[in-house]
Amino acid sequence: MAEIRLQNVWKLFGKTIAVRDLTLTINDGEFLVLLGPSGCGKTTTLRCIAGLEVPDRGRIIIGNRDVTDLPPARRGIAMVFQSYAVFPHMTVFENIAFGLRVRKFSEAEIQKRVREAAELLQIEELLQRYPAQLSGGQRQRVAVARAIVMRPEVLLMDEPLSNLDALLRLHMRAELKRLHLEIKSTTVYVTHDQVEALSLGDRIAVMKDGQIIQCDVPEKVYAEPENMFVGSFIGSPPMNFLQGKVTMADRAVAVEMNGVRLTLPPGFEKLGERAGSQIIVGIRPENIEILREARENAIPAQVIVIEPIGFQRLLTLQALGATLKATTQADVTLAPGEQVWLRFDLQKIRMMDPKTGKAIPCRHPDG
Repeated sequence: MAEIRLQNVWKLFGKTIAVRDLTLTINDGEFLVLLGPSGCGKTTTLRCIAGLEVPDRGRIIIGNRDVTDLPPARRGIAMVFQSYAVFPHMTVFENIAFGLRVRKFSEAEIQKRVREAAELLQIEELLQRYPAQLSGGQRQRVAVARAIVMRPEVLLMDEPLSNLDALLRLHMRAELKRLHLEIKSTTVYVTHDQVEALSLGDRIAVMKDGQIIQCDVPEKVYAEPENMFVGSFIGSPPMNFLQGKVTMADRAVAVEMNGVRLTLPPGFEKLGERAGSQIIVGIRPENIEILREARENAIPAQVIVIEPIGFQRLLTLQALGATLKATTQADVTLAPGEQVWLRFDLQKIRMMDPKTGKAIPCRHPDG
């Protein structure tokens, strides 16, 4: 295992900046997920760590070694690609053993390591089969086994589950998490799938335009996005954003949205410094309560669309001059066109600056 440090890394392809002045520390034994849309620089960052791309500027440190100019074979890393990249003419055993044979390990050591890796990935009964005889999920397990059999200090994964169907992805996510707990390699995992990121990562680094926008534990990235991009990218459906204005009501801080004033609870006093200013209010769909009648701090709304999604229903509503998403329990009976009221969980709203899109620190630390 080893700590990974990226120091002011830049990578350009012609005039296109793929990675922009990126600085990041990945802790020893950590499972870090690089998350972002296509073209944000996450795979290029991973390839720079692997040595498959050379940074134009900056340094990459693995453990106590500067590996910026070292080839992949000398970095102590192993990589699992999006395509399974297993050799079709070799058995599962020979696929897993390939790297060990190249490095001239003894036959006894090869037998021992391959069987240990196969046991970890639960593919012991497949060792004499060929890739054509395997399912997609089984081939992906072979690719992971081939990586971990080398006992790398660092394990790099580039969207390894993207070619699997939804049920297999769900199963493999749990397997990868279990595997990491057992082998404890420092792992960097690239994905554009937020569910994978939230379920797998010890931390998530959200990327945009070659930069890390926010890097934190999954719970904080979800509940406290650093800006509107993170709030809109993380979550399905994403965070709702509403235009408003900060006001004062009887010495209490309030936010006014399309003529509706919501008085904020204690802890938001710092926001009063922005009284009279425009603001963006962010609220997650699950933090909106649906009411049948008007109450204090409730917002009138009209149901537009109802979508059953298993144990919940996803509602599209018209309120405050905007379209909102909210979730409710599946047994709540509503109809399109019905008048309802919305009550926000005000402890969970996120205030954003309309000019910069960045979150506004408006709560006391204990608020």
